This record gives sequence, C-alpha cells and structure tokens, in this order.
Amino acid sequence: MGEPSPKREESDFPDTSAAFPRLTVEQMDALGSKGQRRKVAPGEVLFRAGEPCDEFYVILSGSIDIVEDHGCDSERTLSTHGAGRFLGELNLLSGQPEFVTAAAREPSEVLAVPVSELRSLMGRDTNLSDAILRACIARRSMLIGRGSGLRILGSRYSPDTKRLREFANRNRIPHRFIDLEVEEEAEHILRDLQVAPSE
Repeated sequence: MGEPSPKREESDFPDTSAAFPRLTVEQMDALGSKGQRRKVAPGEVLFRAGEPCDEFYVILSGSIDIVEDHGCDSERTLSTHGAGRFLGELNLLSGQPEFVTAAAREPSEVLAVPVSELRSLMGRDTNLSDAILRACIARRSMLIGRGSGLRILGSRYSPDTKRLREFANRNRIPHRFIDLEVEEEAEHILRDLQVAPSE
C-alpha cells in the first residue's frame, strides 16, 4: 500500500506571485456553510480544460496540480497548491470553459462550493470578493504570460489569423500562436487533426 504522504507545510507551496493566497479561517467557515467536503483520489480530475466548471474548490488537505495538456505527451504542471488555497481563474466566475486541468497529486480533501453560492457570498463579503477577484486576475495574467490556454494555428500572413490573434489579445484570452511557416509543432498538429496546410 505504500508509505503515507508526509504532512505538507505552507512553505512547500510558496506564493511568489500573490496569485495564490490562503483563505482566512473566517472565509473558510463562510464557504464551508455553502459547500460540501469531498475526498479526492490521486490523479482524480476536479475540472478539465475545455469544459466549464460550476464548482469553486478550496483545498482542505493534500495537494492539487494545475496542469496544461493533461494526458498528452506535452503535459506540464504549471503549479501545485496545498491546504487553504482555492482553485480557478476568471473563467470560473464567467462560466466559460477552463483553460487548464486541476488534478489531485495525492489523496486530498476539498470543499466544493457551487459557483452560484460563491457569487452570493462574494456579493455580501467584500474581503472575500477582493481576495478571489485579485487572485483570479493575477492567474489570468500568468496564463497569458506563459502562453497557456488556446492555440491559434495559422500563417502570420493570413488576415484571418491576424484577426483571431487581435481578438484574443484585446479580450485578454490566454493563447499561444503557432506559426505554420516557422514552427515544426504546426505540422504535427495539422497531421493529428487531419487538416491540410492549405485549409
């Protein structure tokens, strides 16, 4: 069965960007009255890239990885979070599909709060609202800076590609541009999607 995971300390998950604050005891209590505690097995996915998420997760114990390209050869862990932190970014509040996947690194326990209840709490508690909004905005900026999120595949000479890139930039949508003329990755993606370069 293996050795139990060692107890994680706050210092195991430093927040160097101020994007991952820990909630106060009072905030956890307020959220706890509206949510449901849930055990999460290692590898279990809480939300998946490309799908909307209707629950706000607070980590009570264990740790959760935020992963890009989950289940693919190019999978990479962007960050790992422990007890007292919460998951999600602006898409959670707007109801749009997630850009990344959240999966348990080890046996964990989370508090799952319906987003509708979260919005109601945020409307009444400005400190909670400020903490969550600041973190979500910072996380969005981090995703943009890392080139995470959507992939725009096209020619730099294409007016349609240019319009898509301008739209993503204007709306602060995390994305990465893959140039057909330059990047080898483009050929592999087109082959996997069975799309000809001319298309």
